[in-house]
Amino acid sequence: MAAFINAHDVSLEPLFESLPTAGEQRPVLSIVCPLFNEAPAVAELLRRITEALATPDLSYEIVAVDDGSTDATLAILKDAMLAYPSLRVLELYRNYGQVAALGAGMSVARGRWILMIDGDLQHDPGDICRLIAAANEGHDLVATYRERREEPFSRLAVTWIGNHINRFLTGVDIGDFGSSYRLFDSCLLDMLTDMAGHVHYNTPALYINARSCIEIPITQQHRPHGTSKWDLNAFISYNLDFLARSKRITQLLLAIGIMGMVISGVLYLLSLADVLEGVRAITTPMSIALVSLLIVLSAIVWREVMQTQRLARGEPPYLINGFWFGRDGQINHKPVALSGSYPRMYMRGCLNNKAATR
Repeated sequence: MAAFINAHDVSLEPLFESLPTAGEQRPVLSIVCPLFNEAPAVAELLRRITEALATPDLSYEIVAVDDGSTDATLAILKDAMLAYPSLRVLELYRNYGQVAALGAGMSVARGRWILMIDGDLQHDPGDICRLIAAANEGHDLVATYRERREEPFSRLAVTWIGNHINRFLTGVDIGDFGSSYRLFDSCLLDMLTDMAGHVHYNTPALYINARSCIEIPITQQHRPHGTSKWDLNAFISYNLDFLARSKRITQLLLAIGIMGMVISGVLYLLSLADVLEGVRAITTPMSIALVSLLIVLSAIVWREVMQTQRLARGEPPYLINGFWFGRDGQINHKPVALSGSYPRMYMRGCLNNKAATR
C-alpha cells in the first residue's frame, strides 16, 4: 500500500497542454467536485477546501466539473482560477448527472489519490484531513457514513433499505453506500478506464476492487443553497450498478430458478391428481411474479448491452465541452471536446513503465 506522501519521483512527458511537462510534479491529491447550478456555493466551497489543505507538504489540484449548469456556476469557476492556481475547470456539454460528471473529472485528474466531494457544501471540507489520516493507516479506500442527516423520513427509509440490499449484493460491509464523500488510490480506476482513457465511474466496482476499505463517520451539513438534484430515476440508475456488478445476484437468481422449476413441477402433478384444490389460484400469482422478474432482468440485461456497445465504440458517457487549467500564471483553455487519449490512460502507462524499471 503506497503511503499518502508527495510522489514527486514520477516525471511525465506532455500528452496535451494540461499534463505536467517534464520536471513538473504530479499532485498527490486530486479533488473531483461535480457542480450543477451551485453558483451561490462556489466561492465558499473553494475557500474552505483551500483552508483545509493549507499545508506545505501536500500538493493537490481541484478538478471542478460543471455538469451543464444553467446559472453562473461556470463563469464563477473561471473567474476564481487566478485566485486559486490549483483549480482546473471542466465544462460538460450538457447535464449528464453526478456519476457521469465524476467520471469526466477523474478522466483528467492527475493525482495519486482521488477525493470525491459534493459541490453543495453538504460535505464539510474540514473532514478531508481525517480521510487523509485514515488513508495513511494503509487503506486504499476511505469511505464515509452519515451519522446525522436532515432529510425526510421517506428518503431515510429508502436509503436504509438500499444500503442493506447493496451490502448483500457486494458482500462489502459498508454502512452507507450513498455517501459520495470518498478518498481512494487512483489505481482503483484502472478497471474503470477504457482504452481512450475515459473513466466510467462505478461505485460498487470501487468497493469490490478495493484491497482495504475503512468507513469513518461524518455529519452531513444542511444544504445552504438550492435543492437536491437526486430523483427517483437517479436513485434507480445508481442502484442498478450494484445489481449488474454483483456475483451474488447470479447465485440468487439461479437458486430462484431451480426452486421455481421444482415448485411448478410439484404443483403440476398435484393439479393432475386433483390432490390439492385451488392449485390454479396459487400458480396464477406465481406466474405473474415470475414474468415480472423476467421483465426486470431483461431491463438490466438491456442496460448492460447498451453500455457494452458504448464501450466497444469508445464512446464515453459524457462530452467535454471545454477545459480550463493554469500554467505559468496563465489560464489555458481547450474550447472543443477533448479527443484521443486522456491523462488517466497516459499516466497509468507512465507509472507502469516507471515501476518496471525499478
